Amino acid sequence: MLIHVANPKAVMAWVATISLGLQPGAPAYRPFVILLGYAVLSVIIFSGYAIVFSFPVMSRLYANAQRWIDGGLALFFAGAGLTLVQRAITEAGGYLATGR
Repeated sequence: MLIHVANPKAVMAWVATISLGLQPGAPAYRPFVILLGYAVLSVIIFSGYAIVFSFPVMSRLYANAQRWIDGGLALFFAGAGLTLVQRAITEAGGYLATGR
């Protein structure tokens, strides 16, 4: 769980997730339940990574596919970024046209 503290994207994602679970009037124990669930998920996921990548065949497969994985993720995030820019331009145009 501490590995995520150094990653600002992970921190912001979890803050957003926790804010969804903490609606007005939520019981006082709910943040602790969310954090406990987060801790359990982290242990399960990172243990799974450790087990899977401890096999030499999996390490080789990943090393061979790394360029394709990185390229696919680069395209995905570039597309997401362009979508955000396009939406910002569209919304700014709407604000300029209405005089707001």
